[in-house]
Amino acid sequence: MAESLDCRYASGMEPAFDHTKYSSIVFIDSMVALQGKPLEALPWAELDAEGPVLILVVPQVNAEIDKRKRDGRLNKRARAFNRLIAPAADNAAPHTIAAGPPAVDIAVARCERINWELFEDLDRDEGDDRVVAQILHALDVPNDRKLLLSHDTNPISIAARHGLRRQRLPDHWLLDPEPSESEKEVQRLKLRVRELEAAQPKIEVSLDFGLAQPQRLFRIEPMPENAEKVIASRVIRQNPNQEDDSPFNFRRDDSYDGRYRDYLTKIVPRYTASVHRFLEVHYAQVPFTFCLKNVGNLQAESLVLRMVGKGGSLHNRFTCYPIFGPPAPKPRTFLDGISFDANSIRPSIVGRHDMQFAIGPDRSPVIETHCADFRHGRAWEFEGVAMIDPHQEGPFVIDVEVTASNMRGIQTKAFYFAFTAEVVKIGDLVDLLEPGYKVPIPLMDRFTAEVTAKNWDWIEVVGVDGLEEQPDDDDEDGDDED
Repeated sequence: MAESLDCRYASGMEPAFDHTKYSSIVFIDSMVALQGKPLEALPWAELDAEGPVLILVVPQVNAEIDKRKRDGRLNKRARAFNRLIAPAADNAAPHTIAAGPPAVDIAVARCERINWELFEDLDRDEGDDRVVAQILHALDVPNDRKLLLSHDTNPISIAARHGLRRQRLPDHWLLDPEPSESEKEVQRLKLRVRELEAAQPKIEVSLDFGLAQPQRLFRIEPMPENAEKVIASRVIRQNPNQEDDSPFNFRRDDSYDGRYRDYLTKIVPRYTASVHRFLEVHYAQVPFTFCLKNVGNLQAESLVLRMVGKGGSLHNRFTCYPIFGPPAPKPRTFLDGISFDANSIRPSIVGRHDMQFAIGPDRSPVIETHCADFRHGRAWEFEGVAMIDPHQEGPFVIDVEVTASNMRGIQTKAFYFAFTAEVVKIGDLVDLLEPGYKVPIPLMDRFTAEVTAKNWDWIEVVGVDGLEEQPDDDDEDGDDED
């Protein structure tokens, strides 16, 4: 069969072009044009380093590619191929598509009419069969110079049966695989998210706990009733009645006897019944540093920041209870009750760019701050103290929520602190008869430093009733526990 076709070539019509100047003559199938990288950009030097190379396209391949012009996935490739081959089709001559080296030309192949009776194993209605048959019947090129380039197994197998030279298209000559419909949807959504983020402030939040994890906390057993009496006696001996009964005391505090009686009958008993809870608080306070940053290009308008402690509460100070006994009340003088509140004369003014607390910090689970205009590039830092409930199952969590009038939705992030809870007795941690700690509280060094510096802004002294009390500046230690 090959000999008869070569004879037709030798005795046929005048060649349309001089094929002898090409070192390689390559016939491509439609998948090379539709699935491969652009023909003009392929690394033809891997096939023929010197060239020139001629690409020939048989009518069946042209027809298959032309059908793809309305294909939603391949229409752009089909139209690009038609534009590439158009000059060759118009002039019936090879058209250069790459200067090289090697130089690459493309042309439309001329084919003789096919006698299908000579090809018993080929089906004229099958595209791959027609491509191979048309290559075998292509004019102007002898069969021994024809090379089929395809990535598909079927046309390569057919070409092999008919003695046609063939080469499989290397994988790296193919286009990168197109994403699936689900992948396209993911990419579309990511693009949409980027567009939305570009039109709103970009807020970053971070929170660092100041103690190692997991932290050991304590569930402390209440004091036995007989021990309560012993500790109460010790506290009362250390805090005697301070009233001046001298006949020369002309400013006697008439309320003092009643207040001291309440101290003996109410305050001290409450202390002995609650000191185990006070100790749990002292050992369960964990410092943390929270930072809010606007790292985008837009300001956050009407910013609302909300922090919620789950399994405990939040504060900005160390909560200090009278671990070694509440002090006795002091007699009042004529100066007591007279105070000067600078804020009553000069009210604080909150600027548009200032952070203002709307809720807390006040030993509650929630802290909320507002800012009318949180500028881009700005950062706000908050030094807090978390008070973990050791009777709750861990971990302790601080949930952070941020939103603004020009933000879509609420940005959330959770920060976790791991701890273990150990059941102990009061005497395992402190000595209440000879006041002192057996096991230091985690913040002992910081607490001691702040007391020495009389930095009462970091320490909240709380009485037995849970209300804040003012520390005595005359007391160098600031609290009996040290």
